[in-house]
Amino acid sequence: MAQLNALSKLKQIRQGWFNKRHPAQSGATTLKYDRIYILPSGFGYALGFTTFLILIGAINYQLSLGYLFVFTLLGLAHAALLRTFRNLLSLRLQLFDAPAVFAGEVAVFPLQISHSSKLARHAIFFHFKHQPLIASGLIDSEIQLAIPLQTLQRGWLSAPTLHLSSDYPVGWCHAWSYLNSCARCLVWPNPEIDPPPWPQSGDQGQAHGRGEEDFAGLRPYQAGDSLRRIAWKQAAHSETLPVKFFEAQGSASQIFSWDQLSELDTEARLSRLCAWILAAQLMGTPYGLSLPQQHIDAALGEAHLINCLNTLALFE
Repeated sequence: MAQLNALSKLKQIRQGWFNKRHPAQSGATTLKYDRIYILPSGFGYALGFTTFLILIGAINYQLSLGYLFVFTLLGLAHAALLRTFRNLLSLRLQLFDAPAVFAGEVAVFPLQISHSSKLARHAIFFHFKHQPLIASGLIDSEIQLAIPLQTLQRGWLSAPTLHLSSDYPVGWCHAWSYLNSCARCLVWPNPEIDPPPWPQSGDQGQAHGRGEEDFAGLRPYQAGDSLRRIAWKQAAHSETLPVKFFEAQGSASQIFSWDQLSELDTEARLSRLCAWILAAQLMGTPYGLSLPQQHIDAALGEAHLINCLNTLALFE
């Protein structure tokens, strides 16, 4: 128990030091001398050990060429260390909010990188912890990268600490730094796959999109759809099973209610409501939401869809 407490205390001290050295910022951050760290790489350590052995041999046998070779290697190593360090020095970084995505999808955070130096920057790698590496390539003055982050659950997702590193130019040294940003992403609930048809909203008449008057388009197949509605010609050229839907004049709007799904838990309810909203938007059926202590009137449109999805994402 004492060892666990000591380890926890060390982690707190390290985190406090890190937050002081790399405070979270909403704007751009410029990498200065005190924010860049550098050590020899594995190859660099091997080179240093080899140089040390050559130096011992030169001392024992009084080899002038041995001394020359050793000090030449040391000079090259020092030049490589400075060049690797300068590859990150004075970089200006700013991480922006990622567009909203559904839970389980990959959020993409735009990263703007710039510098005012005449010295171009090469081969810098960026990544969040346990996420894929993104290489910058040549940075002449300014570029923008997309940094991926896997999402797991709905709600606000704050960007974790961004790690950046470089071994340029010869791989003898490894320099790295961190970007602690206030950027975030709103994660919508993951829509249920093949949800059941939604129940009718009271006695408001036939649901929109169930009539046979006018062909309105195609939508993905849902459980309960008639096989006669499947567009077989289009299905032969598609990875999904498209279903024809029709628009009925004067059809009723739908209010998707929280109380209609009392048999499900919270996340399952949100998942199904999300799926119904997307289906209604695709079918052109006016829809709304009725949640505990919150109500959204029926409507259509991109802004209305985003409002409903945001409401589900932030539901507590």
